[in-house]
Amino acid sequence: MFARKKNRLLIAIVWCFCLEPVYGDFVVENVQANLVQQELRVSTKINLSLSEQAELAVENGVPLVVLTEFALIKDGILWDKTLFKYKNGQQLRYHSLSDRYVVEDLEFEEIDTYGSVTEALQSMGVFRSVVLALPESVEMDATQYTLSVRSRLDINKLPAALRPLAFFSPSWRLTSDWTSWQITSP
Repeated sequence: MFARKKNRLLIAIVWCFCLEPVYGDFVVENVQANLVQQELRVSTKINLSLSEQAELAVENGVPLVVLTEFALIKDGILWDKTLFKYKNGQQLRYHSLSDRYVVEDLEFEEIDTYGSVTEALQSMGVFRSVVLALPESVEMDATQYTLSVRSRLDINKLPAALRPLAFFSPSWRLTSDWTSWQITSP
């Protein structure tokens, strides 16, 4: 009898998380990609906004990792082929002593601080002239290629106690759609 009540309570809690309002969103607004001598130079503008739950978590000391993923795709007649993938992770955390938001680029180990979460998120969504070294197999004809980009909250980087909630709650599934942009030659 007790087990049934416990199961019903668990189902009710999960159901409530599924119905909670979601206000955060990630949107890839602009990408510029140029192919120059086996290098892909990329600039992006991604609009990142957190849900209330995610923003509250940051304010209470939970670091969030946002991944921006790039895929170089060769256009094909029947199907497209992915030639190159790259991920850039950035961590957002709140430093309560200084009352500042800290953004750390996890690959380049660059750290910047901001006075508000909005400023920090705006900074995280802008990549200026990121240079990606391409494999030798990539030909230099830019008209054959498109660059697909998306940005998402990496739920697997959340603290273990928060992950189950994040997997079942729509307010934690913050991700943009994959968007494709034509590559140009200078």
